[in-house]
Amino acid sequence: MPFDGRGGQRGRLAAPPRPVDPEDRDAAAAMGERLLAVTDRSRVELQRRLERRGYSRATAVEAVERLAARGWIDDARLAEDVARRRLSHGYGRRRVLADLVARGVDREAVSRTAEALGEGQAEAVHVAAERLRRGRTGPPDAAEVRRLAAGLQRRGFDSGDIRAELRRLATAEDLAGEAEA
Repeated sequence: MPFDGRGGQRGRLAAPPRPVDPEDRDAAAAMGERLLAVTDRSRVELQRRLERRGYSRATAVEAVERLAARGWIDDARLAEDVARRRLSHGYGRRRVLADLVARGVDREAVSRTAEALGEGQAEAVHVAAERLRRGRTGPPDAAEVRRLAAGLQRRGFDSGDIRAELRRLATAEDLAGEAEA
């Protein structure tokens, strides 16, 4: 098959995006639908994306409002989904909330999510610690305790949750060692 110059080749740049009419509200709403079909986005996030595509601020705002009125955008649903995914991947409350703020989720949805996140931290910190231990067994030595504490802190866990998990690891390993003896 002869080379036709269309995609699939390393080093070839993608074609520049087609110019858009900055005031075309219907095209902006259609673009918003396509963007939301790929993944959920907050109102702010979608507005930023539309503006980067070349639509004016007023056009992007109107398109976002139209999509929200039709139920395509729901910051509360997005916040719950992001929180659930982040917790299941071993991230803590602070990291989840920072991600939501960075995505432009409205304050009310972030506040409700923050209240709901208080309960699941013990399991999430345990999952994260086990991943960071990478299958190591036995009581953690001082260097591993420091590494675990730093890793858990980077993942967004509070110091109280980190201390409780490190204590649990030390005592669980001590109890396992005594049972074997």
